[in-house]
Parts: sequence; structure tokens; C-alpha cells
Amino acid sequence: MPGRNLQLAVVFLLLVCGVLISATIDHGTSGGNSAPGSHSAVDAAVFSIQHRPGHLDIEGTIASSAHESGLLQIVTDQFAGTDSQTRFLPGVALAEQWETASRRLLYSLAATESATATMHEDRIEVRGVTSDANTLASRFEFLRDSIGDGFTIEQDFIVISSPVSLDALCYRNLSHAVTEPVLFRQSSTDIRTSSYAVLDKIIEVANDCRDSAIAITGHSDASGNETWNRLLSVARAQAVASYITRGGIEPARLQVEGLGSTVPIADNETAQGRSINRRIEFELR
Repeated sequence: MPGRNLQLAVVFLLLVCGVLISATIDHGTSGGNSAPGSHSAVDAAVFSIQHRPGHLDIEGTIASSAHESGLLQIVTDQFAGTDSQTRFLPGVALAEQWETASRRLLYSLAATESATATMHEDRIEVRGVTSDANTLASRFEFLRDSIGDGFTIEQDFIVISSPVSLDALCYRNLSHAVTEPVLFRQSSTDIRTSSYAVLDKIIEVANDCRDSAIAITGHSDASGNETWNRLLSVARAQAVASYITRGGIEPARLQVEGLGSTVPIADNETAQGRSINRRIEFELR
């Protein structure tokens, strides 16, 4: 009988746990914007915001339906005209200031042109671009007042003077991203894995500069038939565009062209020159 009593106790404990977990999951969901099964209420609490020109993406742990409503109201008031997506997940045993801190963090980022922020249980990490440094500083002071000594804020902001400066920043970031050529296997459109890092940086720039299109132009050396050179150059440019599209950039923002060997930048009479002429060029438009 002791063994049977132990079995009954285990079953009872499992049933109680199941009821508690079910009650927690049913509380405070976001009305269709959640991603069921992608996160558990007992996972570590995380709250992230991706703000880009014309787009806002919020995902994270919330305390209640009232918390969700408060966040959505800030989106309506502060990010009018912005395409927003939200994925809220219920949490348990959240820090006392979690709800207030997440609301004020979202409110603060409305004073940026572009920003990425992640709030963990003990810190906030945020970086971005703003043209209104005074408003941003004031809102972050408001945020600090709400989190006390339990949180730390790691922030990195670039201050620009006008939208024109934002365009200049996008051009500069693109030039810094292309630190080395995009390489392919010989006579092929297969991108070498060593070039993935460069393309990933270009995807980051494209995410930060959503108002810009990116021109991707393929070039070849002068070896062989020019018709083949042009076909290969455009096929390689398209392979690069496909990689960037898989990274989340809309195909409509990518302009693909192949110019064959018509625009050399080095001497086609040498092996080194031909290697330089086989290239992919990127331009923001």
C-alpha cells in the first residue's frame, strides 16, 4: 500500500501542475498575435523591440492583458502610421518593474528613427539612430526612474541632424559593410561560404535603411564570349539577391543587373586584374 499511495501522490502533483500551467497560459494572450508553442511561460522573461522606418516589431513576455493593452495604446499614440507586428507571451514571476519598464522603453524608442532594444530580467540593451537627442534623453531618464537599481541600461545611439544625414549614414554603413569581394565557385553562381558574412552585413544595412532600394550589379572579366560573360554576371547578381531575400529583405527592394565585362576597373591582361574585375557591386538608391 505505501507504493500505491506514492503513485497516487505523484499523479495528484502532476494534475495540479497541469492545471496551474494551463491557467497561466490562458491568461493575458494577445488576441491572435502570439506565436503558440514558440515559448513557454516559465522561460526567462525577454522583451524585444525592432523599430525601423515605417515598421515596428514587438515580441516578448507580458504580465497581463492590461499590460498588453497599455503597450498597444503606446503603439497607437506614438507610432501612428507605422506597420506594427506584436507577439506577446504570458509570463510568471516577473520582476516588479517589468510592466512599467517595458512600456517606458517602447515610449522612449518613439523618439528614434531606427532602434533595436532587448530587455532581460536584469538589463536593457539598446542601440539606434535619433534626430531628437533631447527628447530621447528625457524619455530615457523617465525610464531610469522606473527601473531602480535592479536594472542596468547599455545604450549606443547615433545622433543625426536631419533625414538627409540618415541617408548619408545608410550610404556610409553600406560602404563599411562591403569589406571584401563576394566570391563564387569557378564558372558558377554558387556563393562561397566565406562571403556569407559580408552579405549578412548588407542585410543588416538594408534592415536599417528601409526607405532605400539596393542595386546589385554583377561584373565579369573579359575572358571568353561576352554573351556568356553577361549571362554569368546577371546570374551571380541574382544569386546574391536570392541570399539577401532569404535574410528577410523584400525582393521588390532589390534591383539586379549584369554588365558582363563592359565596365572593367582593372587590367584584363593580367590574372590579378581579371580577378578584380569579377565582382559584385552594391548601391543604395
